Amino acid sequence: MRAGVEDEKSYQPLRLAAAPARLARLGRMALGKWTRRILWAAGALVALVAALGLGAWLWLRAQVLDSGGPLRPRQAAYDVRRYDLAVAIDPAARSLEGTNRATVATVAALDAFEIQLDSRLAVRAARVDGTSAAFTHDEGLVTVALAAPWGAGERHEVELAYGGRPKVAAKPPWLDGLVWEETPSGAPWLGVTVQADGADDWWPAKDHPSDEPDEGMSIALTLPSGLVGLSNGRKTGESANADGTTTTRWEVGYPINNYLVTFNAAPYVPIEATYRGVDGTLDERIVFWAIPEHVEKARALWSAQGARILEVLGRRFGEYPFLSDKFWVAEAPYLGMEHQTLVAYGAKFEDNEFGFDGLLLHEIAHEWWGNKITARDWSDFWLHEGFGTYAEAVYVLDTLGEERYLEYMRRIARRTRNRTPIVQGDDLTAAAAYTGDIYGKGACVLHTLRWLLGDEAFFAALARFAADAPYAYGLVETEDFERLVADLHGREIPWFWERYLRRAALPRWTLARAPAAAGRETVTIAWDDPAFELPLPVVVAGEERRVEMPGGRASFEVAAGAAVEIDPGWRVLAARPRPPRKG
Repeated sequence: MRAGVEDEKSYQPLRLAAAPARLARLGRMALGKWTRRILWAAGALVALVAALGLGAWLWLRAQVLDSGGPLRPRQAAYDVRRYDLAVAIDPAARSLEGTNRATVATVAALDAFEIQLDSRLAVRAARVDGTSAAFTHDEGLVTVALAAPWGAGERHEVELAYGGRPKVAAKPPWLDGLVWEETPSGAPWLGVTVQADGADDWWPAKDHPSDEPDEGMSIALTLPSGLVGLSNGRKTGESANADGTTTTRWEVGYPINNYLVTFNAAPYVPIEATYRGVDGTLDERIVFWAIPEHVEKARALWSAQGARILEVLGRRFGEYPFLSDKFWVAEAPYLGMEHQTLVAYGAKFEDNEFGFDGLLLHEIAHEWWGNKITARDWSDFWLHEGFGTYAEAVYVLDTLGEERYLEYMRRIARRTRNRTPIVQGDDLTAAAAYTGDIYGKGACVLHTLRWLLGDEAFFAALARFAADAPYAYGLVETEDFERLVADLHGREIPWFWERYLRRAALPRWTLARAPAAAGRETVTIAWDDPAFELPLPVVVAGEERRVEMPGGRASFEVAAGAAVEIDPGWRVLAARPRPPRKG
């Protein structure tokens, strides 16, 4: 029954008296409800962030395949002598079909043959010395059965037929795979980068830097006939096929590391220049292959810098190392890569303020540092990237002079992070060894070594490292360079290599001044480690001197109040005192 008006009024005082308690109770209920909602939302957000982070980590892990690392015992038992690769690429289907024949020599007894191929691709068949063989393909490793065990000192051939849709590069050249792009006009524009993953992204290979095919390699590349197909080595033939494709054939006449094997395809236009060589006696045709939309920019770059870079670097490191094959550059749909005799270039055709295209020069420098000599283990990755970066500074030195060289090196030194040693140990994968400091800090180590040795011994060390047996066209280690430097320097410098390569933190110096005889002061400079004996450039009253640091310290007298500066030209890689704050 509904109450009347009088009844409603009679209840008002009671309701008003109860209102504060009810409001407080309702407030607590509402606060609790909203607190629970906020906590639930925060928990859900944390869980979502964690899930996204885990998903991103899992995605990133799927984008990077192991390359290098500890060498598998069955792979240590054979040495690759030659590869013969044939691959047909279908841009429309983003697929490929191919065969690869590995010719190997055994160095130990072997009960089964192992070689890597990414599991996104399927092995169609295997043959051993021409006879069909059973195989398994599990987690990127192909194991081929042998009819009878192989003994040491034998030579055999293992051929795999394979195909499928290969791994797509998520962010080339840092996240590897096949690159399926289009030119601005919509034509296929293809390439591949596999420095971190290894060649098994797209063909069966012994995926370790310590084994190059000593007798070279052949590559037969089949593509739709409207495209220009390019690969490593010298071109030996071309044939049109009935299905509307064209096969180009290439012969690599030098050892080549598996990650340097490549192909590029597009409706390329060749831009030619002539390279006369270091001594002016050559007449070599060098080619930049540009997509049609960039022909004019490419022509301006190539005519000004292609031969010039080869000449300047050749004077310091020896003649361009692959003259019997070729020197070409292919415009690529990604930033760049040092593929042997077919450098990939994907920058913007812009010079830096030192007058050269930094990406082009860096990748060309790898023809010496990374291609002619190659790190046996990824732990020595700095021998590629540090030397390649320092080659940029050498170019500045030889074209613009000492002061601009020092300016270039100062910029590099300021970017070093010094969080991880640039030589971390043995048996690293490419991904584990790839840190930013192998570039800039590696270059600064060489810059500092120049100060220590002097120009004659230092540049002799670089030239001999690139040219002498057993380094040239072979596999090297950091210790090889250390021994060569010791030979030229006349003594070993383990303190130098230990501090700069195998420790992350930079050496640090201190300076103290104390009164001496009338009108004089004693200046004492000390490194933070007495075993570190690197001389320091010191400027006293505007005059530079070289101060030797036996036992990591040195003292000398100056006029009282004389200005003393330690290494104002940045000739030495060291932790530098922070300038005082202004104001």
